[in-house]
Amino acid sequence: MTEDQSGHETTHSENPSAGDGRARSGRMAASPVLWGCLATGVFYLAIPYSPIASDLLNRYFCSHPLEYATATLFFVGMAVLVMRATVCYRDMRASRGVGLPSQDDSPLEMGSLARATTLLGLSSQWPDCRRGQRLAELCTFVTKRGGGAGLAEHGRFLADQAAERLHESYSLVRTITWAVPILGFLGTVVGITMAIANVTPEQLDTSLGEVTDGLAVAFDTTALALTLSLLLVFASNATQRVEQSNLSGIESWSLREVAPLLAESEGSGGPLRNAEQQAARKMLAESEAAIQRQADLWEQSLEGLRERWVDTLQRQTTEFESTLSQGLDQGLVDHDRKLEMLRKEWLGACHQVTDGLVTQSDRFAESLSSGVGDCVTAINQATEAVRDQLGQLQHQSELLLKVIEREEQLVGLEERLAANLEAVRTAEAFEQSLMSLTAAANLLSARAGTKAA
Repeated sequence: MTEDQSGHETTHSENPSAGDGRARSGRMAASPVLWGCLATGVFYLAIPYSPIASDLLNRYFCSHPLEYATATLFFVGMAVLVMRATVCYRDMRASRGVGLPSQDDSPLEMGSLARATTLLGLSSQWPDCRRGQRLAELCTFVTKRGGGAGLAEHGRFLADQAAERLHESYSLVRTITWAVPILGFLGTVVGITMAIANVTPEQLDTSLGEVTDGLAVAFDTTALALTLSLLLVFASNATQRVEQSNLSGIESWSLREVAPLLAESEGSGGPLRNAEQQAARKMLAESEAAIQRQADLWEQSLEGLRERWVDTLQRQTTEFESTLSQGLDQGLVDHDRKLEMLRKEWLGACHQVTDGLVTQSDRFAESLSSGVGDCVTAINQATEAVRDQLGQLQHQSELLLKVIEREEQLVGLEERLAANLEAVRTAEAFEQSLMSLTAAANLLSARAGTKAA
């Protein structure tokens, strides 16, 4: 007989092939992983239609894939606890109907073997009840042994086995309770990595939003994981205490009511059997006291575990906050140092460029001054040359004026000469005329003389 994570006890049949399909479908229907995944799907489908805190649910459950994984693990763990609590409640209700006949009844006036056979037949009325199963196991032990010797030890052995099975059945819940805070811290690391990776000194203004988004992922995943982890721890503690109380009640009932019915009567075994019965009663009282002490120790240990868990969470939260603060301070200091180095490098480069510009300006001024001096000298020389040329031009102008005056005089002379020449030509013409007249006169005289002759 084994107990699965959901609290259902399974008895292995001698024929494994019988009802294999029904057993497989039953295990699937009772799987807490399946119900947890279904609850996760229903929860996320209901978030958009939530009348209250819709934005808060979207922020803490839908902002990062790690939040989906954390919520899925939480609902799987809660499905395990709800199914176990339901099974425990049904078992406790069914245990109320388990009744044993008194020792004065006629069927129980026989020996322990006959009483065990009779009670084994009665236990078949409660096959799904842990009290009925414990009664059947004790009766089977007596029938196989042929007597009730060692029944109390076997009852304690069965109680220890049930406690071990109960502890092992919470392995999935313990794993989920351990994994949920780890996912939260993983989200913290991922968010801080995103924030640091998005910080660029060249684009501080534009990267600030990405940095805050990364830090929001870090803190939101951590807060969600710690909250769900606390809920799982308290729910697991409450469910486990109820189941342990149920097992303690079953053990006390088996030792207080079942064991005396299956033990040998006081007169049938002689002094040795009477001594054994007295020892059994003493051991029963001691076992009840031990069970009570064990229950108190369990309660103290669970309370101490809860306090240590809360202290550990507070210490880890404080250490994480201090580490994050130191990391951010160190990052800001490194960033300031890098900015200071960049500023110094920029100022050095500016000084170098300024010195180069000053040097080049001085060189240019020197070259310009030397060039200007040469230009001034050349201009002075050109001015002197122009001055000389102007003097020469003035002299030439004076000469030209003199030439013009001479030309005017020459023109006057030419006019007088032309007049004189005209007079000369007139005189010559007159002389020629005179000569012509003289010749004509002479000719006329000659002709006249001829005619006279």
